[in-house]
Amino acid sequence: MKRSSIGLLLSLCLLLVTSGCIDEAGGDREGPNDIAPDFDLPLLNNGNQIRLEDLRGKIVILDFWATWCAPCEVQMPVLDTLWKDKEERAEHGDDLMIIGISVDTDPPNKVSDWIAERGFLYPIAIGDQDLAMRYGVIGFPTLVVIDPSGGIHTRHTGVWSRPEIESVLDQIRLDMLASR
Repeated sequence: MKRSSIGLLLSLCLLLVTSGCIDEAGGDREGPNDIAPDFDLPLLNNGNQIRLEDLRGKIVILDFWATWCAPCEVQMPVLDTLWKDKEERAEHGDDLMIIGISVDTDPPNKVSDWIAERGFLYPIAIGDQDLAMRYGVIGFPTLVVIDPSGGIHTRHTGVWSRPEIESVLDQIRLDMLASR
């Protein structure tokens, strides 16, 4: 009986991790949010570089993903739709930036082809495992939401619905208004 209880507990923990139910919110910690590690990455969309430092003042969603990750293929259309929804973004002063960070080991041209086949338009950068580790990524997809001051507000592993994402964005915006 004891052995089956341990197995059940381990199965439940595995289910929580793989389903993305483990969520770390910077706003729940005491003290200031951890400052997001800076990066300077090449964008696949246009060949330019993107630096986190240049995005201060915006809410930034980082989407750590890989082409071999099936749940990532579910998450990416949600982010792409949010990116394309320019009316909503304009309503909030266009304060949102979404960046996909591929941690693939495939060459960038293969990742670009994969993105083009699916028609994703939000900016995609080429990252690596080191950057993912600096952001505390433990699985894919992992979304890291950075507040306008550069602090990590929320880290979520697994697929996240648009209403869940918007709830976090609304909370950050409310916090910004309250601090003025």
